[in-house]
Amino acid sequence: MEKDRTLFGTKVIDLKSNKQALILYTWKNVFADGVIDFATCVDEDGKKYNISLDNLTQFDVE
Repeated sequence: MEKDRTLFGTKVIDLKSNKQALILYTWKNVFADGVIDFATCVDEDGKKYNISLDNLTQFDVE
């Protein structure tokens, strides 16, 4: 698994939990039928978790 830290620190909203999170790194999760882009994030409570990039949206901080 190759970790890509290009998006490190990007603020996102987790669409499953509707909470803010920060991206630590992204990576490709290989399944039998395809490859899905995933991100490892940390939430407001400091919990680290993995989630599909399809379930994240970036938001602007003003």
